[in-house]
Amino acid sequence: MTMPMPMRGGVIPILALMATIGALAAIVSACGGDEDDPRVGQIGGVSELATLAYASVGPQGLYDYLASEVIQRCPREELEQALADQVEPTGWRQIKDVEFDGEDRATATVILITRDGDQDVEWSFVDEGGSWRIVDMPGLERCGGP
Repeated sequence: MTMPMPMRGGVIPILALMATIGALAAIVSACGGDEDDPRVGQIGGVSELATLAYASVGPQGLYDYLASEVIQRCPREELEQALADQVEPTGWRQIKDVEFDGEDRATATVILITRDGDQDVEWSFVDEGGSWRIVDMPGLERCGGP
C-alpha cells in the first residue's frame, strides 16, 4: 500500500501569490506604457520610502529623500513649517502617470493613504548620481524660496 503524498501549497501560498501578482500589477499600471523602464520602479521605491518616513515622523522624515537643491534652500527646521497645511499621509498606495523630462527629471502622481481616504498628489523627481530625489511636491515651494 502506498501512502498518499501530502499536498503542498494550500491557502496561504495561494494568498501570497495573489498578493505578489497584485503588487506587480500596481507597479506595471504605474508605468504608463514604460513597463520596461527601470526608472519607474526606482521612482516608485523612493516615493514609497519617503511617504512611509513622512507618515512615521512627519515632514522631517522626507529630508533624506529631498534633492540637494531643495536641501540647500530649505533647512530641516523650515520643512515642517512649509508642509504644515498639507495632509500627512498614513501610508503609500502607488504611483501612476510617470512622465520623464529627459534622462534625469520626472513627475509622477503619488497616491497617498490619509485618514480621509486616498489623495493623489504630483511630485517631481531628479536623478542625482543614480538616486532619484524629490525636487518638488505640494507645499515645498514655500520652503526657503527659490
